[in-house]
Order: sequence, then structure tokens, then C-alpha cells
Amino acid sequence: MVKKITVSKIMSDSEIASKEGEHFDEKHYKTIVDEDADVYTTDGKLLLKLRKKVFPKSLTDKALESYRKVAKAKKDNRGASAGKLDRNKLPTYVGELVNKKKCRTGFISSVSGKKSSQLVGNLAPSNIIGYYDKIDRNYAKKNAAPCRLTAFNRDYPELWDNSIDFLKAADRQFKKLVPEAHKKQLKQCQAVPDFAIADTAFSTVTVNYSWRTALHKDAGDYMDGFGNLMVIEDHENPNKYRGAYTGFPQYGVAANVRTGDFLAMDVHEWHANTEFKPVNKVKGTYKQKDVDNQWHYNRLSIVCYLREKMIRCKDMDFSKYDQKSHKMSGGGYGDISENKNIENNNVSNVDSLKKNIFNLLPVEWIKHIKTNFDLLD
Repeated sequence: MVKKITVSKIMSDSEIASKEGEHFDEKHYKTIVDEDADVYTTDGKLLLKLRKKVFPKSLTDKALESYRKVAKAKKDNRGASAGKLDRNKLPTYVGELVNKKKCRTGFISSVSGKKSSQLVGNLAPSNIIGYYDKIDRNYAKKNAAPCRLTAFNRDYPELWDNSIDFLKAADRQFKKLVPEAHKKQLKQCQAVPDFAIADTAFSTVTVNYSWRTALHKDAGDYMDGFGNLMVIEDHENPNKYRGAYTGFPQYGVAANVRTGDFLAMDVHEWHANTEFKPVNKVKGTYKQKDVDNQWHYNRLSIVCYLREKMIRCKDMDFSKYDQKSHKMSGGGYGDISENKNIENNNVSNVDSLKKNIFNLLPVEWIKHIKTNFDLLD
């Protein structure tokens, strides 16, 4: 029997909006959902549906094997979801802050002493895989295609292929639980089959590792669709946890999503994660910064969705574009060492850093990168 829960707002719209980028601890929530349940608002709007243990271990193991490494790569472009600016979460190449906002800032490079043209936010172990509907910034001034393959798919097709059965299973849950939204999203997604994940309603996947998100609404995904969230606990990482619930603080309700579970959720409502609570003392070798920021727990989260603007590429003739631009992306394995530090901000991942400019770097830069980023071992 699936439990039905109705929730009402405990914060006004203006009050919750003012908290963007902030964290809400477990004590904020009146209800923690940890069983098969459907949650609706008092006006009848679906907020979430949680189903426990719907994915077999054979599929979650494949997804874990495929996504474990790429999810750990830290990026500085996650905006409000990465939280209010915290110096201990900023990349080490960020020196003096310039025009600082709540969740983003300009900066002077601590390596070159020059002002960067980029804005940064807190680092987050989070990465985008699949397909994307924005021009690769490395091709921003060229004749670039508006839709593209991500670097993970380009460079690790065998890992991507290994995870497709898991994504298809997620799509089946989506169809079963939120059929009307799935029908609309599937039609929109499959209208651009070159940028659809197999026969699913998804174009894109975001993978996160031990990341507690701050209050945010998802942006850039298909507005008539619905969110899909899964969690897999990494059996190779002994740092277990409690908490890290996926919460809707405006409604005082959160869901405990664990390995094998599926959460359909309205990602256009304000949401965030509660705190990690350790089950055991830290095991393994980690940088103090990773421990301080709780980036060492064994929680891999997977979010599947359709990018809203992918439809622009329907029936597009890619022959008129730079043919590399729709096959490349900046979203691969590399930590955001981002190589915004290597002055013109053109390098997008660690592999490019190693292959293209390692031999050109001054000795002091190489020492700085080795010390801070573990990229050139």
C-alpha cells in the first residue's frame, strides 16, 4: 500500500526565495518520508513520489562502476546549489574576490595576478554527462553547434554504454509514476533522437558524489517534465552516513533516498539536502578540505532530465558548424582546476591540461598545480 501525504507551506514564497543558496538541517522538517509514498500539496499538486528498492543490485552496480569517478570531479559552476560563498570551498587559484555576490564572485587569479573573465562559485563534486544544449565555451567565438556530446560520453563510451540499462530502468519508473509528464517529455526528447539517451525521455544526467546541495530550483530542464533522482551508496567507500535527505523546506517534507530507490520530484520547487551524519570515523586518505566539506561520504546521486533547449537541434544540419563543436564538451573527469588559471580560460578538463599545455607551463605553475590539484602526478 502506497501512503498518501498532503503537505502545506510552512514558509511564504518570498521567505523561501530569500533563502536561496542556504542550507536547511534535518530539524527543519516535520516529515521524513522513508517508505513508498506520494506527497501532494494542499492544492493537489504532486510534489514527490518515493519508491523503495525498485532497482536490482545488478543495475545499481553498473551505474556505480560507470559514474563513480566522473561524479567526484569538482566544478565551480553549480551556482546556488553549491551554497553561499565559502573560502574553504573555492578553488585555490581564486585570489582576491571581485564583485562578490551571495553564491558567485569574480576574482583575481592567485597564480597570474590577473582578473579572470569568469565568475566562480563554491566547488562541488558534480558533473554533467550525456548530451547538452549549450555551446561549449571553448568554441564560444567560433561557429559552434548549439547541442553537443559531453566529454564523458566522448572519452569513455564503454562506461556510458554500461550504464544505459540503469537509465532505461529509471525511465520506466518515471513512466509508471508520472505518466502524463513522462509522455510530454518523451515526445519532446525523441524529437531530437541524436541527443536523446536511447529510447528514454532523458537527454542529460547530472552525477554528484557526497554533495549536500543548498536551496535551489533546477534550471534549464524541460518545464513540463518531472525530476528523477536515484542514490547509490559506494561499497568501495567505507565512509557511511545517515541523513542527506532530499528536502522541500517550504513544505517541511524530505525523502530518504538510498540505494535501489527512485524519487520522482518536482525540481521546480525549492529543494536542498539535509546534513550528512557520519556512521563511523573517517576511513581512508582524504585531504582535510574534502573532510571539512563532507566530500568523503559514499553517496552517489544521479539526476536524469531533458534539457529544455535541446529541441533547437531538431532536424539541424550540422555540416554548417565546426564539426568538432557538437562532439566535445567541458564536462569530463577533470577537477575544476579549470584551468581558468592558465590565463585565457580556454582549457576545460584535466586531460586537455595534461596533453596540450603541461610542457609549456613555467616550473612554478607546475609546482602549484601538483601541490593543490593532484593533476600532474
